[in-house]
Amino acid sequence: MIWTTALALTISFVSAGASPPPVAPDFAWWTEARFGMFVHWGLYSEAGSVWKGKFLPGWSEWMLNRKKIPPDEYHAELTPRFDPVDFDADAWVRAAKDAGMKYIVITTKHHEGFALWPSAAGEQDIATTHFGKPKSQGGRERDPLRELADACKRHGIKLGFYYSLLDWSHPDYLPRREWDTRSIDGAEYPRYTTYMRAQVKELLDGRYGEIAVLWGDGDWEHGAREHTSDEIVAMARALQPGILVNDRWSQPGDYATPENKIPDAGPARPWETCMTLNNSWGYARDDHEFKSAAAVLRNLADIVSKGGNYLLNIGPDGKGRIDPESMSVLSSIALWMKTHSTSIHGNGRAPLPVPEWGKWTMAQSDEGTATLNAHLFSAPKGGVIQLAGVMDEPLSIRVPGNEFAVGKDSLRRDGADLLVQLNADALEAIGKASTVDTTPHAVIEVEFASMPRVLTAPEILGDDSIFVDGIVLRLSPPPAGAVIHVTTNGSMPTLETPPLVRDGQRGYSVALTRSATVRARASWNGQLSSAETTRRVDQVELLPASVCDALGASAKSGLIAKILLGEFEVVPGSKDFDAVIDLARVDSIRIPENAPLDRYAVQIRGVIETRLPGVYRFEISSDDGSELWIDGRLVIDNGGLHGATSKFGDIALAGGCHEIEVRMFESVGGEALSLRWRVPFESDFTAIPAKAFRRSLGQ
Repeated sequence: MIWTTALALTISFVSAGASPPPVAPDFAWWTEARFGMFVHWGLYSEAGSVWKGKFLPGWSEWMLNRKKIPPDEYHAELTPRFDPVDFDADAWVRAAKDAGMKYIVITTKHHEGFALWPSAAGEQDIATTHFGKPKSQGGRERDPLRELADACKRHGIKLGFYYSLLDWSHPDYLPRREWDTRSIDGAEYPRYTTYMRAQVKELLDGRYGEIAVLWGDGDWEHGAREHTSDEIVAMARALQPGILVNDRWSQPGDYATPENKIPDAGPARPWETCMTLNNSWGYARDDHEFKSAAAVLRNLADIVSKGGNYLLNIGPDGKGRIDPESMSVLSSIALWMKTHSTSIHGNGRAPLPVPEWGKWTMAQSDEGTATLNAHLFSAPKGGVIQLAGVMDEPLSIRVPGNEFAVGKDSLRRDGADLLVQLNADALEAIGKASTVDTTPHAVIEVEFASMPRVLTAPEILGDDSIFVDGIVLRLSPPPAGAVIHVTTNGSMPTLETPPLVRDGQRGYSVALTRSATVRARASWNGQLSSAETTRRVDQVELLPASVCDALGASAKSGLIAKILLGEFEVVPGSKDFDAVIDLARVDSIRIPENAPLDRYAVQIRGVIETRLPGVYRFEISSDDGSELWIDGRLVIDNGGLHGATSKFGDIALAGGCHEIEVRMFESVGGEALSLRWRVPFESDFTAIPAKAFRRSLGQ
């Protein structure tokens, strides 16, 4: 195997004049699309999860690692066999387009290290196969990325490129697998990152036209600095203005990418769920456990209702064919999308409570009309679809697939709510779809002349959950002409509940001096919305403090840190650090400078001084898991294996000194640890000053 890393491939952005500011990421097409196709295709597609005659269940694209195959043997076996003579880019793109997918993201290089295009940066690529070799060498001289890019352009489909930062085959990629017997003498990770940047440049330099997405993966073994992520992302934005970059470059990126799961509530930022159609990303010969079209469409509606995108994966085989089972699912999706795509494309969250029968999506047209789409996964209780708090009358109500009949005579009012009453035929059709997995769900579209006025549940502002002496909860103001009804004893507010009076300084607010369950609803012209907000707040006592002066002069500034080496998946206990005698002093909650790159745990202990008594809110951010303890009480549990993640916790502290302990562990990849606080009577988080920390007596 030959690898070239010529200096000429080094990426540089030095120019004589000032560089133009990067173009903002283009989310307009992405949020309109909502549905895309993920394609996993590489040497592993030729293997089909079969090695030496034995099928290996699970993710086929991980076969090299899972079977512990020497990389040279893996490539020597599969490269000569990879000849996808049946690859038809037009057929792939048509299948995606017919299914309502607006973009395609393809794996240009997965963790196995094989590039699907002729790359000048290295020689483990399509040009080493019969399919890609020049015709002068007896090959077919085909470039699948070129053919796919051309097909996408012809059919109006956006194209995105997946690129793996992780590479099991490249001689300079470190760390190696524990079973990889190749010598690491002379291996240099910086040389690998030069190679990586050169390959990404090839993908984005214009030879494949407009590239809408750069989809990274495999970033967990190194941080952004080691990956040179800043340079890669800057290069991507310079070469492809408006390109979207995902969150797997050891950086937050433009959008989040939950994998094979749908969040309970959509993240506050743009996001996209990627999901397999069966149990493998790449083609797996004996894996026939495919999701039905009905299940895929329920997932799609769920994701769109939370403001996200759905990237559904297919794994073509080594000949370039999409298997018949995948095509059958895509064809069934296409039939549904022909009549129901208006409830998906350009849709997002609706200002309505999540119903028990399915999901709401909403879209607004260029002409100003707005449509609320009821995706019916099951029959609603009593045959009634409730549009809670929708005050305006709709222009029309229709069933796009004509599974049953619903007209304006189905509408009626109940207070502030608009109701759709379904007849027996409608309920029978919906019930069939909910019990027969092969039958896609029905949709009811309710169209309005403009964005309807919705009397939503009043929002209780802030995040308070505990207080000491008293607390004032503020509520968002209601729409013009509406009023808020609030109870503090846990009972349901009604029209008879006195309306909340606006205070000139505090706005709409409720003052409490004891624990309470606050419930709030709104009404308009004597019509009460069914939507409500509930918040439980508890009165607590201050945690007593030690007198800081009693610690004496030996209580010096800073904190004591201990480092424990090892593999961890959970945060170690405090006693696990007892045998560690090497101590380091830190001036804040952070990873000590003498910590290794990976596979360790840290304990930081000392005292923290609180000047004011009251409720303190702490925010701990870590990669991987962490815990915050104060005076022996667990305040924040941020445990588990994860990237840089923040969690919050509240505790009522008397003024003075309190014992503080933070424990965290780092597995592999990026590392992070920080702690901030929000002090009583303040609204913003701030860094904890170094003078607030000191070592305990005798340390």
